[in-house]
Amino acid sequence: MKRYILLLSGAVVALTACNKDFLNKVPATQFTTQTAFVNYQNFQTYSWGLYDYLAGYGNGGATEPPAFTQQEKNNSDNLNAGGQSGYVYQTKLIPATATGGTTSLQMADWNFSYIRRVNVMLDNIDQSTMVQSDKDHWRSVGYFFRALRYYDLIAAYGDVPWVEHALSDTSNSVLYGTRTSRDTVAQNILNNLVWAESHIKPAGDGANTINQDCVDFLISRFGLFEGTWRKYHGLSNANTYLQACVTYSQKLLPKYPGIMSSYDDVFNSEDLKGKAGIILFKQYVNTVFNNPMLTRYTGSTSWSAEVTRDAVQSFLCKDGRPIATSAVYQGNDSMYAEFKNRDKRLYFNVMPPYSVKFINTGVTNQAGNSDNLWAYDPNPDYGYFVHYMNDSLAGNIGKRLPVISQTNDMKSGNVIPNFPHFNTYNVALSHLPAKVAISQMVGTLGYYYWKYYNRLPMDGSSNYGGTQDCPLFRIEETMLNYAEAMFELGQFNQGVADVTINKLRPRAGVSNMVVANIDGSFDPQRDPSVDPVLWEIRRERRVELFGDGFRFNDLKRWMKGSYMNKYPYGVKVYDKNRMYPNVSGLSNANIKLDGGGNSGYVINPNVSTVIPGWLDKYYLEPIPAQELTVNPNLVQTIGWK
Repeated sequence: MKRYILLLSGAVVALTACNKDFLNKVPATQFTTQTAFVNYQNFQTYSWGLYDYLAGYGNGGATEPPAFTQQEKNNSDNLNAGGQSGYVYQTKLIPATATGGTTSLQMADWNFSYIRRVNVMLDNIDQSTMVQSDKDHWRSVGYFFRALRYYDLIAAYGDVPWVEHALSDTSNSVLYGTRTSRDTVAQNILNNLVWAESHIKPAGDGANTINQDCVDFLISRFGLFEGTWRKYHGLSNANTYLQACVTYSQKLLPKYPGIMSSYDDVFNSEDLKGKAGIILFKQYVNTVFNNPMLTRYTGSTSWSAEVTRDAVQSFLCKDGRPIATSAVYQGNDSMYAEFKNRDKRLYFNVMPPYSVKFINTGVTNQAGNSDNLWAYDPNPDYGYFVHYMNDSLAGNIGKRLPVISQTNDMKSGNVIPNFPHFNTYNVALSHLPAKVAISQMVGTLGYYYWKYYNRLPMDGSSNYGGTQDCPLFRIEETMLNYAEAMFELGQFNQGVADVTINKLRPRAGVSNMVVANIDGSFDPQRDPSVDPVLWEIRRERRVELFGDGFRFNDLKRWMKGSYMNKYPYGVKVYDKNRMYPNVSGLSNANIKLDGGGNSGYVINPNVSTVIPGWLDKYYLEPIPAQELTVNPNLVQTIGWK
């Protein structure tokens, strides 16, 4: 979406202040609700600021990964930070105060400032000079954004105050009111979205703006979340929301019959405009609106997101079967073996293993290009994925091996000689060429999360701004929502699989799902309390939406927080003293393996082998203590003291 500068310098104060007439005279040189909300363009201009809630890749520097990656790194069984001591939710305490938290796809904070921003617009629609159809359109846009925020709030807290209008300092009954029941808030969200879907302009306000498709998309997302939460947490009316997911998914799916041919291109293309399956995206433009340092940060010493062994094992083999029953799985004696014949989405999320030889040992790179420093190693394992990623993946923009560490063009930087690449090096390797990096792109587990790595050119300035666009709403999610909701309603069959999951499998190089072949023996490693077909539907969701911020909310709505109890193991090392054959002098003495010795699974030295148990109170967040002090009518979330 385009970013517009909101030319209402002082409007925020004016619009959020208690609006009283002063001698019935409107100030001529100051924005007020009477002068700021008059015509269509006024509402359009104000609405651009509401789009900021859709976080995208961020634009605040390289101190953290994108919000949705941060969410999964801290709060799911998909990603882990090598330096963290455990999952955040196993040491969660009641916060003293609220902190920011108005960004989509990260754990929502107890903060209603964004609700107020939307309500300011909604409250000023009726007295504007717009015709009724335009009023209905902007009310629909407001309902969409308010529902988006409330979706995050009830996912975090359950019961939350429903605020229908912008409050003044005299709105005591609401300011000091109680929490509104989840039943009421959820029904209000659904009612608002259904109304908006039939009143918003189908095309919105131009390309890449909130339109009817976006509303359908949000109903699909919210309907699945609320319906399954209600089913597995013992609340009523689950089918109301599941049916809403089905109904509005069915409206949306025919409009987007195809998806982009490369999974990697979805996240690493400079322009997503008009691309198959993309409903809404955040646009980044060179020197205008970059995602500062995201790509460079992925290739630096600061990137801390790693993938757990459990998550790696969840990816299917190319024959469409899990590793436990696949005829083409090569075993897990090494990372080289376990990555062969797997779902391509694994390779685009987790860097495959490799080792290369160096052919230029001089300090000066003769061609000014790091690609000229290396050559294939004759060992077929060491070069297998270098060949595969460089030669076999059509449309692969940037996932080329060997990887290049941080630079302003991701081409002429420093070559990383080997992967897995651990952060335990304790020697100076002065014998290597100047453009060979040892300390960059390191980790603890060995499964390096590189979803945003690419060799697209950056702006070349000091901020190293990346310009790949960020997909916000894509049809793949709706396909998965629809498949899961149909199963929960007892209507999933081969026909549903073919218009959903089997549209995702071809680009992943995985055989289609054949529903009749999935029984209790299909995956002996599945959770036995989950139906075998549902397990495979959930697996597809985990893999397709990997790292996109959904996993923790998925575990919560399925009431499967206990999955967080799994220890975050890393790669299996068959001989840690022989891991880097092309880099002499490199010590691996500090790599920690379970059971000790030179072979075994890598463990995070910062995580205790005893993982604290999941507690049911973690399904909902506690209200900050200060909020309870300010408003004694609020009641703390059940289970928190």
